[in-house]
Amino acid sequence: MSEPLRIPDEQLHALIDGELSVQECAELEAAVAADPYLSQRVAHFRADKARLVQIYGPVADMPLPEHWIRMIENEPLRRKRSFSIEAIAGIAAAFMLVIGGTLAYRESVPHEEPIVEQALAARNDVLAPRKVLAVKAPAQDSAAAQTLSSALAMRVSVPDLKRMGYSLVGVRVYGSAPQAKGVELLYRHRDKRIFALYLRRPSGPPRFDQYKQGNLRVCIWQDDVLGAVMTGEMSAAEMQRLASLAYTGLES
Repeated sequence: MSEPLRIPDEQLHALIDGELSVQECAELEAAVAADPYLSQRVAHFRADKARLVQIYGPVADMPLPEHWIRMIENEPLRRKRSFSIEAIAGIAAAFMLVIGGTLAYRESVPHEEPIVEQALAARNDVLAPRKVLAVKAPAQDSAAAQTLSSALAMRVSVPDLKRMGYSLVGVRVYGSAPQAKGVELLYRHRDKRIFALYLRRPSGPPRFDQYKQGNLRVCIWQDDVLGAVMTGEMSAAEMQRLASLAYTGLES
């Protein structure tokens, strides 16, 4: 059996987005048509993009709120410190990424920044937590929120992901230094899949990114106040919806 062609995902996305020349498009389409593996990947990418446009497309037609415009115009005058403003800016940036083009997909990312390395280590049980809180009933949600806010030394809420089929089942606290403390929120889907939301102070510049590492999809959403790394076995579209719901839920 011949091995599948090693065509980078970026080229496949360029094909889907109509960014190739006529000749490049014809050559790549011929390669995709002749290779079932590539055909399947292109079909999945097109399905993900269609779903993202369906969910977030209407945002492109919405006018920017006046207070957003004022914040942008006043940005050079002062540094934003409010977590709520950072969250709004992060959500807006993510929407623009989705509407303007598809996300970049990578199979693996070596030498990641600390927050991502810690999140993956926590997910794989490589790190030993300092505190573990099992959440077995809704009545324990308040204890989970208190643990989260105390560990991060900021006012944040535990996102409610039930509309996506995920229920909070555990909270783990890592590290001891204030700036390096991390909290992992574990959610279980109705089909037993685990979604992990790892939170800590940012370890790098503002960033929104998503990629795949093996069977695990990784999403990083980081601003000047808080960093979030989300991991789970799911499609890009499901991760995008979960990421938006989780990030906005931190302020609810």
